[in-house]
Amino acid sequence: MIVANELTDSDRANIAALEALCKQHETLQGSMFLSPEQNFDPKMPCFYMLYHPLKKNELIAFLSIFAPFDDEAEIYAYTAPAYRKRGCFYSLLKRALTDLQSYGIKNILFVHEPNGIDCKFILEKMPTKYQYSEYILTINNSNIPILSMPDSLTLLPASSSDLKGLTILHAAAFKNPLNVSRRFLQNILSLPHIFAKKLIFKGKIIGCCFIIKQENNLSLISIAIHPSYQKKGYANTMLHAVLYELSISYPGLPVSLEVNSENIAALSLYQKIGFQVSSQFDYTYADRNAIFDFLA
Repeated sequence: MIVANELTDSDRANIAALEALCKQHETLQGSMFLSPEQNFDPKMPCFYMLYHPLKKNELIAFLSIFAPFDDEAEIYAYTAPAYRKRGCFYSLLKRALTDLQSYGIKNILFVHEPNGIDCKFILEKMPTKYQYSEYILTINNSNIPILSMPDSLTLLPASSSDLKGLTILHAAAFKNPLNVSRRFLQNILSLPHIFAKKLIFKGKIIGCCFIIKQENNLSLISIAIHPSYQKKGYANTMLHAVLYELSISYPGLPVSLEVNSENIAALSLYQKIGFQVSSQFDYTYADRNAIFDFLA
């Protein structure tokens, strides 16, 4: 077993091959988490690789951890179909949980797709409980109409100099402690491939949106309007403006975002704008100690 915080080019190629194999086997659409810089501690171990003992370049199982906050971790995993039911996933999971324990992370979310039958079978045997689903929505950024923005609103680039205002907004919108939102935003704003937008109303930051620039698409994350300014159409106005700017800067590049299945209002808004559901991920909760006891 190899535990790492960074991946070599060879590791990435092997992970891509394993991912493609598993996707084909169960008609899956998602992708593994491979961005350690988005974790609350970018240096934490988050990649767990199990290679064939006699074939050094054959990756037979892989697990990754996404932990943007210090109280919860998402777990993604693939095992090659030919090596399933041999304890590969359990071996990786036990080591990952040990590392998460050292960080004091107790809440675990297993991320999987509805078509992942083998994964469902494993989770049903473990002390887990379905929590919610995340929908991935996508829109082609060609021909995005811009809405006329009221004179009272201004959309501007955001940077680390806006950390205080963004922290207050983020904490209120996502119901986080201020220190948790501040740490998350400090990390996000320091990344070169992520840029931010802020919505200003009378000199105050009331909205924000972060854009992740990838090779083949753009992703929107942490889309937020302060609770005091919600239900006024500001999110709709902000997103149209962001999408219009992206259509100018990156013509033809698709834009995606995630929305919680429980957030009916946001899902409805995104679909009205033109986003369409492209895939679904289910989140199944587990207590770390309960999983430890199960694996013992």
